[in-house]
This record gives sequence, structure tokens and C-alpha cells, in this order.
Amino acid sequence: MKIPVLTYHANNITGNEYQTNDLVALKQDLRLFDELDMTIISSHILVQWLKQEINLDKSKNYLVLTFDDGTELDFWDWQHPYQGFQKSAYTLMKEFQTATRRYIHATSFVIASPEVRATLEKTCLAGHKIWGDAWWQEAENSSIMSIENHSWDHVHETIEHVYQKDNIKGDFSVIDTQEEAKQQIVEASKYINSKIKNKSVSLFAYPYGDINDFLTENFLQNHENGIAGAFTCVPQHTYQDTHRWKIPRYVCGADWKNINELRTILQS
Repeated sequence: MKIPVLTYHANNITGNEYQTNDLVALKQDLRLFDELDMTIISSHILVQWLKQEINLDKSKNYLVLTFDDGTELDFWDWQHPYQGFQKSAYTLMKEFQTATRRYIHATSFVIASPEVRATLEKTCLAGHKIWGDAWWQEAENSSIMSIENHSWDHVHETIEHVYQKDNIKGDFSVIDTQEEAKQQIVEASKYINSKIKNKSVSLFAYPYGDINDFLTENFLQNHENGIAGAFTCVPQHTYQDTHRWKIPRYVCGADWKNINELRTILQS
């Protein structure tokens, strides 16, 4: 059995066509999942399967949905100043669920630091204040979304000082010491947990999909860190013997650019 994991960036909006808007792509893709009779499972169920804690019906075609970066467009609709009204990923999933009566779930991997997110609003979103965390609790309560960890500061290129010993930006593989990893992963999880009642972060998505042996073979395998599985951006399917701290994902816009390319991925 092989399971594709897909990821979208809801703030990727430069137009209102499939290739220029991840939310437009998601809406069309949801119809494709229904057409292909895909069974959507949560990323948590996927990790339980990888740990061989549960069995999955081999007669079904499974799929996992994730969102990266955690802007409010994951959950709240927004009137884009240039591209018009945008339905959030959550709204699109609810409409899909109502129309098809199918189960649906997605994991939103969020950047923890409020200071970093405030800076990213200025450097990446033209000052639009849509990178807050007020929606996290509601999303977690929704039953079709969960909030998980996408690092403390994403070692983002536009941040003046990132939590990396040499202030190297744009490459998460340079996080290779205990101190750096603790801040980027453990402290990020603590912050997310503090914002959501009864939350215990258990999943991590590497910024840019970047990994190294220290993270995958050492740091994350320490159970005290609380991370049961971690997601890369390697464009491959997941099998039951896939490394739990190297789970591959296909990225909208990078690994497929139209519905036919996605169809090929899902049917491969």
C-alpha cells in the first residue's frame, strides 16, 4: 500500500487560476479526490499506520492533506485586496464534506513565533495582518483540522535574526545542534500547546522540506521531544516502511501544476 501526502500554501495567491492560487487548486482537487474515490485520512492516522499501531483497508486508496506556514487563510475567508474574495481551505473542506458526505481532515503546520509571523506579514504579505494565531483553537475544535509544528521561525530569509548559530537563513538543514533544534522544535511545540487547550503537538514539518541526519536520526527520535512523525517535501508516496521522520510530500505548484498532473500522481 502507498499513500500520497499533499501540501498546499493558502497564501500562495497571485491570481484566481489553478496555477496562481493554491485555494483555487484545492477546490478543484477536492472534486478530483471524490471522482477517484480517494479516502482522506489525517496525518495522525498516517503516522499511527507507520508505527504499525493500526491497520488500513488495503482495498481503499488513501490520501493525506496538509497545509504549510499557517496563515489565517487556512481557516478564515479573506477579501484579497487585488484578487477578490477568497474562501479559506477550511471553508472549501466543509463545503466538500457537506456535498459528498465524505470524511475530510487536514493538518495545518504553523510557524510558532508571534514576532516572526508579525514580521512575515510585512515582508511577505504587504502588511496584511493574516498571520495570527487566534484561529488555532477554533481549527483544532473543528474536527476536520489540526494544528501542528512548522518550527519557531522557519529560518526565513526575510527575518533579520533567525535561531541558528551562524544566522544562516533559508535552509533548515543547518539546524544541527541540540540548542538550535530545541528552540526550533521543542519550544515551538510548547508555544503552540499554550495557545490550544489540551493540545499536545506530535507532528513536525521541516521548513523548505530540508533535513539532516542530526534531526532525523538523533534529535527527533528522542521521545521526550514529543514528535511522532516529521514531513519533508520529497515528492514520493509513503509506504508502511517509510522513515517516520522523513515522510515525503507532494507540493502544489512545485510537484504538480494542474489537475492532470495531480491525477497522474494519485494514480501512479
